[in-house]
Amino acid sequence: MNATQLKRCYATLQLGVGKADGRLTLTDNILHFEALNKQLSLGSYAIKLNNISHVEKCAGKAAGLIPITTSGIKITTKENHHLEFILAEPDEWLNCLQARH
Repeated sequence: MNATQLKRCYATLQLGVGKADGRLTLTDNILHFEALNKQLSLGSYAIKLNNISHVEKCAGKAAGLIPITTSGIKITTKENHHLEFILAEPDEWLNCLQARH
């Protein structure tokens, strides 16, 4: 990534019952998630900010069903793909993403 890094933190990607810990990085044009454990194949995601259609708060869930924390954000792309992240300071991330897409 040659872009300017604006924000970075450890986050948990929540895909239904699957979860992956990793690093979430916001640059001036991309939101990037890189899983720490490459063996789980829960990936690396690079979402162009102009491809984000909606950002909102969400709950972190145990077993993909039971809400256990309110420290989550949900990213919806223009292709209607959803990614949920559990992270520290979700309001701050929400504000940054809403201002940039």
